[in-house]
Amino acid sequence: MVYADANIIVRYIINDDESMAAKADEAINSGVVCVLPEVFAEVTYVLTKVYQIDRISVADSMLELLDYVSTSVPIIMENALEYYRETKLDFVDCILAAYRIIGSKEILSFDKKLNNFISRKSDENNS
Repeated sequence: MVYADANIIVRYIINDDESMAAKADEAINSGVVCVLPEVFAEVTYVLTKVYQIDRISVADSMLELLDYVSTSVPIIMENALEYYRETKLDFVDCILAAYRIIGSKEILSFDKKLNNFISRKSDENNS
């Protein structure tokens, strides 16, 4: 297993440097690349803030990436990306929400938007 940093993932998605993108593509398509949640967070930040790509496109690209790479918490990342697509929460907050809603982990936060989202999603899941 090889752990990819954010630069590999950004080159793969953006394809703005032909040589680097080709190497990233080869690595990702080899089936041995692992992406940590922290790297997903960094890539999401770079794509939205630096490259000015909209949230839905970022989420779609990252969800597609999950088909080619492994991660330590695939269901958490999948749900976090779905939450990112449907809310205005920061991606890290979406990860925390997924840990709570999907993983049943306790989350301690003063962030009202995050707490309200978790409460609303939990109510939906319990209905």
